[in-house]
Amino acid sequence: MGDIVSKSFIYTAPKANLHAENYPGGVGQFAKDLDQFASDLNDFYARDEGLNGQANRKVTGDENPNSRHHFVNDVAISIGAAHSGYPVMNSSYNLNSNNINTTPLNDWLLWHEVGHNAAEAPFVVEGATEVVNNLLALYMQDLHTGKMTRVEQDIRVAPEFVQAEHGHAWAAGGAAERLVMFAQLKEWAEREFNIRDWYQGDLPSYYSEVDGVKGWNLFKLMHRLTRNESDGIFDLKNKNVCRLQGLNKSDQLMVCASYAAQTDLTDFFKAWNPGSKSFVYPGSSQPSYEGGITQQGIELVKTLGLKKPKLQPEAINTITIR
Repeated sequence: MGDIVSKSFIYTAPKANLHAENYPGGVGQFAKDLDQFASDLNDFYARDEGLNGQANRKVTGDENPNSRHHFVNDVAISIGAAHSGYPVMNSSYNLNSNNINTTPLNDWLLWHEVGHNAAEAPFVVEGATEVVNNLLALYMQDLHTGKMTRVEQDIRVAPEFVQAEHGHAWAAGGAAERLVMFAQLKEWAEREFNIRDWYQGDLPSYYSEVDGVKGWNLFKLMHRLTRNESDGIFDLKNKNVCRLQGLNKSDQLMVCASYAAQTDLTDFFKAWNPGSKSFVYPGSSQPSYEGGITQQGIELVKTLGLKKPKLQPEAINTITIR
C-alpha cells in the first residue's frame, strides 16, 4: 500500500495504483483535485476560519496541516462496498492496476461517504441519514459538471408525487425522492433568493453569484446561521431563529429555511413533511404516519410575517443546466 498526501487529503491505495496512468496530469493533478474538493466542502458549509476559529473553522486547510481527510482502498473493508468514518473506506481494490480509481471532482461515492462525515444541522432530520450526506454530493456534481444529474429524471415527476402523497411525500419516498426535495429548494432559491440581502458590501468568498450555482447560497447561509447567533458579517433580520431551542428537527429545518430565505416556505415543507415516517399496524392495509412538521413550527414561521413565494418550490420539475 502507498499514500498520496495532499494539503487536505491522504489517499491510500495499492502502490501500483499510484502510477496514475489514467489520470490527466498524473499524481500532481490528482492531489490538486483532492484539495479542490476539500475547499469546496468548506465553502458548502460556509466555513472560512483558520486553526484558531471556533464555530466556522475549516475542516481542512493550509492553516491546519495536521488535519486531513483520509480515503483508503482496502480489500479488508469492514462493511459493504464503502463506508464513512475515519478513514473513509472503499473496497475497489486492485493490486495490479496502474490506475487511480477515483476522480475527486466527479465521484459520487467519494462525495457521498465524505458527506456522511461532514453533515450538519439543520438538515439532519429523521430519515435523512442517506440524504443529508448527498447534499454535499449534489452540490459538487452541480458545481463541477454543470447540472444535478442525480436528480434530473426524478424531479420531472416530483410535483405529481408530492401531490399524490397528500403531505406524506417524505415518508412515502426513499433516499432518492427525499434528495429531490432539497433539489427543488435549491432550484427555487436559484430564482427567488438573493444572498446580497444578507450582506452589506462584499460577499464572503464561500458564496457564488454564478447562475446555476447561486441557489446553493441558501444552504450555505442556513449552515452559517445555525452555527452562529451572529458572526458579525451577515445582516441579521430580527432574531436568528435558526438558533432557537425547543423545536424538533423538522420544524427547525422549516423555520431556518424560511428565515434564511425571508420567505414563508411552510406550504412546501407541509407538502413534503420531512422527518415523517410511515408504518402499518397489524391487520391494517393503510399506512399510519408520525413525526415531521408540527403546528408549533408552522405558528412560529407565521409570527415572522414573511411573504409567500411567487413560485411554489414543490411545483418545480426541472433543474438548471449551465
